[in-house]
Amino acid sequence: MIRKVGLGVLWTVLAALASAPLWLTPPAPDVLAITTAERLEGDTWQPVTLPEAGLPAGQWAHYRMTARLDELQGRHLFIPTISQRAIITVAGEEIADTEHRTTMIGLASGITSLVPLPPRLLRQGDNTLEVHLQSMSLVPGYLSPLYIGSADELTPHYRDRIFLLEYLRLMVPAGQLLMALVVMVLWLYRPQEALFGWLTLLLVSSMFIYLGMMRDLLPRLLDVMPYLHMLGSSASAILVITVMLVSGLSPPRWLKLAALLIPLLCILLGLSDLMPAPQLVMFINAPLNILGLLVSLGITAWAAARRVSEAWLLLLPLLLAVLAALHDYGVVTGRLNGPIFLSVYYRPALMIGIAMILMRRLGVSLNRLDNANAYLTQRLTEQEQELARLHEEERREAARRTLSEERRRLTADLHDGLSGHLASIIALSEREQSAQVERAAREALDDLRLVIHSLDIQDRELPVALAGLRERLERQLKRLGIRLDWSMARLPEIAGVTPSQALNVLRILQEAITNAIKHGQATRISVQGSDDDGHARIDVENNGLPFPRNPDRCGAGLNNMRRRIRALDGRIEIEPREQGTRLTLWLPRQLPESSPE
Repeated sequence: MIRKVGLGVLWTVLAALASAPLWLTPPAPDVLAITTAERLEGDTWQPVTLPEAGLPAGQWAHYRMTARLDELQGRHLFIPTISQRAIITVAGEEIADTEHRTTMIGLASGITSLVPLPPRLLRQGDNTLEVHLQSMSLVPGYLSPLYIGSADELTPHYRDRIFLLEYLRLMVPAGQLLMALVVMVLWLYRPQEALFGWLTLLLVSSMFIYLGMMRDLLPRLLDVMPYLHMLGSSASAILVITVMLVSGLSPPRWLKLAALLIPLLCILLGLSDLMPAPQLVMFINAPLNILGLLVSLGITAWAAARRVSEAWLLLLPLLLAVLAALHDYGVVTGRLNGPIFLSVYYRPALMIGIAMILMRRLGVSLNRLDNANAYLTQRLTEQEQELARLHEEERREAARRTLSEERRRLTADLHDGLSGHLASIIALSEREQSAQVERAAREALDDLRLVIHSLDIQDRELPVALAGLRERLERQLKRLGIRLDWSMARLPEIAGVTPSQALNVLRILQEAITNAIKHGQATRISVQGSDDDGHARIDVENNGLPFPRNPDRCGAGLNNMRRRIRALDGRIEIEPREQGTRLTLWLPRQLPESSPE
């Protein structure tokens, strides 16, 4: 509702502005008005009353007026409206020629003039003024009443007419050219939109009538102005096509051909001398233009009745354009007086209607784009949530598989470690060797604690597991009288630590120390951590017997150590010394994600 009220107010204001030339007021009553004159007909002067219109187009008309003046200084002659060109003389001497000013011909006819009257040519009492009027192209001659007064009295009226009759006319083609360029750019970027292409042709073809502005640059332009009007008549068919596209109708092919053939046939007919070009324009092209406007108005009214939103934006501009075209045709044919054509003033309303259609389509496209973006954003959010849910499920499943794998490995470690100790305990119990049973039971308990402690190890907590191993080894070695030197201060951080990997490291170190006690008979054991060229290095060195050259004599312990180090993606080196043995363990700074067995 608010939108319709706003459009109504807008079109009312535009209609009032476009009708301003019809409501121009004459100067104040205290200004001298000349409403009677004599027109030269043949060799005699005939009295006439001003304004006078309807004189044949393309001819000269000569007027003589008498003005009684009491004040001679600062007098100005103001002619509100002239058809096109006027030469003004006082006492037989020319004082002004409107041809020397920038004017427009054709449908932009009607100019104004304010001329200072030289005091040297004036005298107290009656003064004779002459106006030689020339009309060009299709415009009938017209001369309004004349006014004589001071500059302060006449200048405001002159400026109003200059704005309406000249400046505003220049603004219309400039605005139309700018809009044509904008629509052409839209068409180039969206060639699938037929409406943009036809709008471009409509705006360009309807500008041929403005070429009369360039008659000073092209002196012979006046000779071809009727043919330019014929070319411009293609706009009538193009307007019907445009209105049909706006109304959602498909233009027939013959109508598209008519937009090209009608002006060409008229031009050929004019060149063939079968009918003068001005008469072709007046009796064929002008009626066709009016017919095109009427058909466009009918289609638009039909579409508006069917609630086509864009049709309402063109309905009032087309109605105003039809009324202005009928008025102008009446002026050309002499049925109405006045040289001012209204079509040029109502054309901006039609351009504004077209611009509003383009802006509406742009707004609708932006709304659709916003809705599409909102829909895609919602779908993306839903997909992200779904992916997050699936990722969480996958993470849980991976954690479950990892935990299951860790349990399997730890179960295997428990089986490999405890089963041997328990078997020894059973065998010793059967032989009633209580001391050995106690020792085997302690070893089984230590092994179980080692496994249980490794279950609490998290990533990057290998030093915690090593600290726990050191605590248990110190108590065990102290009972045996063996000295333990332990330092992990320089061991770099190791990532990717899992309970099974921590247990593998602890098993390797435990096996190395156990071998030093059982087979090396060592009395001092040193365990040192360090950083070796980007790898974590742990050295286990003892002062016992050197490691045998033939490792087969050491049983399955060494094979278990190598199996575990392969699971850690590291390596082991055992080096016999002159006194004792040194085992070096290298670990990567990032342990593998899984440890194949």
